[in-house]
Amino acid sequence: MQFTSVKKILFPLIKGGQQWQGIDINGHEIKPKFYFSNVQWVLILISILTLLKLKTGLSKEMIGYVISAFAISVSLFMSLLISIFDKFENTDLSTKGKTEDDLIRLVQKKNFFKRFISVTSYLVVLSIFIILICSLNYIFNLTDNIDSHQFTFNFEKIDISLTLKNSLIVCYRIILNYFLLNYLLLTLFVASSAYEYYISEIDKHKIL
Repeated sequence: MQFTSVKKILFPLIKGGQQWQGIDINGHEIKPKFYFSNVQWVLILISILTLLKLKTGLSKEMIGYVISAFAISVSLFMSLLISIFDKFENTDLSTKGKTEDDLIRLVQKKNFFKRFISVTSYLVVLSIFIILICSLNYIFNLTDNIDSHQFTFNFEKIDISLTLKNSLIVCYRIILNYFLLNYLLLTLFVASSAYEYYISEIDKHKIL
């Protein structure tokens, strides 16, 4: 498979996964003002503050657990995608003889499937990306102890190579922390979205 083919599929998948995070089942879209949502900005802040506590980052043992967990999650989400798409294929979306309320429900069903499949597919890609960046911890030594005392504003005392190395490690840890937290957030988002839709569908069926 050529890289261009993967790029043509991957970029729309990522864009769709990010876009459908802000669209409800009625098709109403809420766009974030500064690319990230308010919750994601909080996650970025937490990712930075975590560095104060974990000065050596995640241990290699913990990284190993993360890689194993995300490898399992990829297969689970792929199975879920197949199951959900089969459910969609068996859904009757015909508008013939439907009332206005029925048409609204059809739109909600279609939007639910699109959102669920888009965000879940995005989670699969995110899982693979997290596995890749976690693997960097085994390729390079990224467990160095980094604290504020290693940085200085005195230009004459600055060690360029050490500063560059520490800066890259700090950026790596922030990125890793953010994507781990964002993955957790999106998993909760998918679960809560499914719950919201299923409960609304159940409530529409009256006991006679």
